[in-house]
Amino acid sequence: MFEKAAARLQFLAYRFLLVTLIGAGALTGVVAVLFHRYVELARNQLIGRALRQPEPWRVILMIVTPAIMFALLAALIRRFAPRAVGANLARVRMAYNDNPRILGPRTIITTFAATPLSLGAGAPLGPEGPIVVVASGISVTLARLLRLPQKVVRGMIPIGTAAGIAAIFNTPITGVVFALEEIIGTSQRGILGGVLVGSVAAAVVERVLLGGRPMLVAPSSTWTDVREMAGFAVLGIAAGAASGLAISLAHRLKRKWSAAMPSIVLRAALAGLLIGAAGLLAPEIFGIGYDSVSLWLHGGGSASGTGIAFAVKLLAFTVAISGGVIGGTFAPSLFIGSALGAAIGHGTQDLFPSMHIDPKAYAIVGMGSYFAGVMRSPIAAVLIVVELTRDYELIVPLMLGVSLAVAISRRISRLSIVEQQMVDEGWIEEHAANDPLARVRVRQAMTTNVVTISRDTTIEEIARLIAGTRFTFYPIAGDDGTLAGIASRSAIDNAVAEHGGESIMTIAEEPKVVACAEDLITETVQQMHLRGVDRCPVVESARAPRIVGFLSPSDILRMRMRSGTAEPDPFELIE
Repeated sequence: MFEKAAARLQFLAYRFLLVTLIGAGALTGVVAVLFHRYVELARNQLIGRALRQPEPWRVILMIVTPAIMFALLAALIRRFAPRAVGANLARVRMAYNDNPRILGPRTIITTFAATPLSLGAGAPLGPEGPIVVVASGISVTLARLLRLPQKVVRGMIPIGTAAGIAAIFNTPITGVVFALEEIIGTSQRGILGGVLVGSVAAAVVERVLLGGRPMLVAPSSTWTDVREMAGFAVLGIAAGAASGLAISLAHRLKRKWSAAMPSIVLRAALAGLLIGAAGLLAPEIFGIGYDSVSLWLHGGGSASGTGIAFAVKLLAFTVAISGGVIGGTFAPSLFIGSALGAAIGHGTQDLFPSMHIDPKAYAIVGMGSYFAGVMRSPIAAVLIVVELTRDYELIVPLMLGVSLAVAISRRISRLSIVEQQMVDEGWIEEHAANDPLARVRVRQAMTTNVVTISRDTTIEEIARLIAGTRFTFYPIAGDDGTLAGIASRSAIDNAVAEHGGESIMTIAEEPKVVACAEDLITETVQQMHLRGVDRCPVVESARAPRIVGFLSPSDILRMRMRSGTAEPDPFELIE
């Protein structure tokens, strides 16, 4: 009797959970449709209106509109929901790995309200990252309102991710695979079932409300000459190089902007001015840009026109990501990749007219290759192109381009754009959290009682000063305490006999790595490994490079021994 009652309760619990998953997916589909409409309205009223104005107002408004709107949105977000700025997918991953409360109501509302205004003002980004945040947040909130167990609340995050991708792109399979590749990291049985249910529910709602039309319609494309595989390989390499450089440049630019301009409002305004100016060269870079992508997928455009669009969009995308402009990375990846592919396709066609090159085939392969290079989700990259275009003829060259793009991009930037954003925002992946040094800052491990020498001191004076000390390198300070170089103990000992009266700067070296006190120690160690050194000076910040310490192997070892390891938290939605 008792066993029958327990079985009955378990059956009712599973049925209740299934209804919850379907409800979350369906609600996500409705929200995605509303989001689409909101973006279209905002674009028509903001950057669209600017583009319709006569000269010179057209030029003025194209530059001013993004700057003003981006600054206002940055101020709004800083005031009401600081976590809603920047790295959308990074927030979702952190919520799943660490704290689902990151996706709170304030974040959901602000993201939904602000992103269409940002895209409507000309942000060269996309809607999918913010929709994933909103969808995951809605799913988590629904689970909390129903007082479901904490493990179910956490499991609703990848379910919301899959439903969001499925709804915004009408690609249910890609939604499932992307959630597995980007959020879960492994196809756990329980979560996979929920992800499938949520993705299907969202896609069904989207199909009912919008008719289920593919977002990017492409005519059938094919390839017949085996020599074309060389062209597709070149395209994959180019896409990998472009995506890796975009990730690296965005990271470096963000750090420099943050140091030189601490105000997110000013950074967003400057980004808006630069994006507006870039739009004067290629207005199609404003917003999502699917009209242009569709044109290229139909074989339209020219080598020069698509080449300019590729370069300008890549630059604008990098500036937007660096400046904290709100938006996603999917749509610009598809735009940049298809523009690059169309440029190479049209260029190859002009050079080799006898080969009957089909430029639209290159646009399709380029779209998937660049996406894979940026996101490092190769299976999702292949599937999203197939589901968006419903063209299966280019699977082989697409897989070639994707694999080469991922390999080349990884050589240039070790992290994907989402992982790099997590590092930039100070968030660490779960697998990194198990490393005792993952959350340690350089200031926590460095030696502070370093012997600092003045740049005006002679080598002989330095030799007397460091007698009896144990350090291998000594930082050299300028008059204001800023780092002017380093001098090795061996160089000082070798020079003191013949050049003792000369300034220490005659044997000074430029340090190969300089760490900031707030840098993550794991990042600094990786940089030292790449540059072939095992220690480096530490400064207060890039903006204020005053010497505050030195980091050596013994400091790192000491910190590792002091730090404890965290046990992983295994999770399964349905046991």
